Amino acid sequence: MSTGSRDEYKRTLFDRRGPEAALFLQTVSSLIIPIVAGAVISGALAWQKGLSPTLIVVCTLAGSLTLGLWWWFFVTRVSHGAGKVFGEFIQPSAAGSYERQYSREDALVMRGDAEGALASYEKIILEAPSDAQPRIRAAELYAKSGMRERAELLYRSVQRLQRVAPKDDIHASNRLVDLYLAWPGHETKGLRELRRLIDTYPETDVAERARAGLVNLKRQLGVAE
Repeated sequence: MSTGSRDEYKRTLFDRRGPEAALFLQTVSSLIIPIVAGAVISGALAWQKGLSPTLIVVCTLAGSLTLGLWWWFFVTRVSHGAGKVFGEFIQPSAAGSYERQYSREDALVMRGDAEGALASYEKIILEAPSDAQPRIRAAELYAKSGMRERAELLYRSVQRLQRVAPKDDIHASNRLVDLYLAWPGHETKGLRELRRLIDTYPETDVAERARAGLVNLKRQLGVAE
């Protein structure tokens, strides 16, 4: 694949900062009024005191800078901080719920540049070694591209993450079962994954579904009970 098409889509501010991007842009736009107000007030005061034109310009710049910095500090530290504390108080479950978006990688896949998308995923995995999502998304794309060994390795790495969420751990095991069923000579490895789910999540719906899947898979593979 050409590297030129890979560079057509640049990671945007919203890709990098998520929902914080809108807050950042809003804060920057709100600086216009205090900067202008600081310049006008400082310039007028300097003019009333009969200062020289040079000092009036200096006072105008200093006033706009001072009021602008004060407003930036107030909005980013006091206002946003208070809002965050209040938000966590009324809805604590929302804290830390933001998930990275993968619009660049999705765009590359839609253009047929799976190689570029996988290279991007591998970079994100290095940047966020404790994040399961880029590993899962990359593994699924590797599997679709016929690179099953790398897909298997990434799904396994999700299971080994220190603080993996149960939903990601379960998803990785289920996807491994699917991977092995479509991988000649590896079909019986799916049995191990189903047993793992039963042992890891006993007395849950996950275990019940895994037991049913285990029976069906044994029957399908002709494995003795």
